[in-house]
Amino acid sequence: MHHYNCMHTLLGIGATGSPLDEDGVLDIETNISLETTWHAMEDLVSMGLVRSIGISNYDIFLTRDCLAYSKIKPAVNQIETHPYFQRESLVKFCQKHGICVTAHTPLGGADANTKRFGTVSCLDDPILKGIAEKYKKTVAQIVLRWGIQRNTVVIPKTSKSERLKENFKVLEFELAKEDMDVIQAIDKSYRSNIQPAKFWGIDLYA
Repeated sequence: MHHYNCMHTLLGIGATGSPLDEDGVLDIETNISLETTWHAMEDLVSMGLVRSIGISNYDIFLTRDCLAYSKIKPAVNQIETHPYFQRESLVKFCQKHGICVTAHTPLGGADANTKRFGTVSCLDDPILKGIAEKYKKTVAQIVLRWGIQRNTVVIPKTSKSERLKENFKVLEFELAKEDMDVIQAIDKSYRSNIQPAKFWGIDLYA
């Protein structure tokens, strides 16, 4: 797993606190481009104030654009990716260009996103449960191991010490190729974490 000290990350959409204007239109600044912001972040590296800079929630087109204008290419693209939202094209594109992919929601959000957004958790998937029984592991361990074997960095969140210990044990086993293929086949292109409609009252993906 990679670790980036003093990482500064550029978001592709805007702050989750961005308000809607009186006409119900998302009210975000339009006078500063992502390119301008990226070059300012590059200046921070040149000044020795940060070691690495990266991007977050960038799709292929934003990532490609950043590569075109960057003097220092992004060290990482931190995105939502899990068995129900695999984003294989984006993951492979980033890896091809030397950008590490970090999964900020490697378990699909689990209980937190189910309660917050009403989404479905991949941890309840019967196919994943079957694989977990085969390896005598938890479903979460299978999902994290899958993320590691596809060469992404997984950063699961937990406040429970027993879950933390479980998470470290994903380094103790390996999924067979046929099981990796089975998991790849359950992709639903199902976003569970970034739900702009919940934050801003507008569907950016419609």
